[in-house]
Amino acid sequence: MSEKIVADKTLAARVTDKLREDIINNKFEAGSRITIKEISERYGVSPMPVREAFRTLEGEKFLEINAYKGATVQCIDESFVRDVYGILRALECLIYESAMADMDTGVIRQLRYLNEQIRIYSASTEFGLEYVDMNTKFHNTIMEQGKNALALEQYFYYHGIIRTLRKRYFPKQERIRAVVGQHEALINALESRDVIALKKAVDNHVTSALENFLSQFAQGD
Repeated sequence: MSEKIVADKTLAARVTDKLREDIINNKFEAGSRITIKEISERYGVSPMPVREAFRTLEGEKFLEINAYKGATVQCIDESFVRDVYGILRALECLIYESAMADMDTGVIRQLRYLNEQIRIYSASTEFGLEYVDMNTKFHNTIMEQGKNALALEQYFYYHGIIRTLRKRYFPKQERIRAVVGQHEALINALESRDVIALKKAVDNHVTSALENFLSQFAQGD
């Protein structure tokens, strides 16, 4: 039975997104071989967009193309995760700094409101993907004030990878509690327009997120 693609993008982009997500979610095991014909039938599309998806994902290091033999799924390991978080840390510093000038009282108020909602989740033993959505909304509220369009495009791509991985390795309650304080440091730095404090807050937040994720990743939680 084919897995139909439904989205508002070019067909090749939709296939690429779907295949990338399936690789991240281990629907194709690392080291396994996939072919254009197999994926075409699985997703219910013609070979052309699948061929384009293979080329794109080879460039992103998710696949290794084998001439006349399809492609081999690459391993998402600790090194890969560290590289993604490292890129996100650099991009966040760049984008957040560019957003400082437009951090008016309305935006700051919205950030504090969102962080308070996260605080509420952190105090509950019953929370799910709502936390991931709320956390994403918090960061997107800052990103919306950013001025570097190219950096924003790259950020949303790499953040999408981490967001997909987080669906498998959901943060523990203690991590969510720590996030509240780290967000508060970000808000304070943005409100005071303190670039040094902002970079320190971003570095602490992203490094903490990486260490927390890797602790679960290594245990296979």
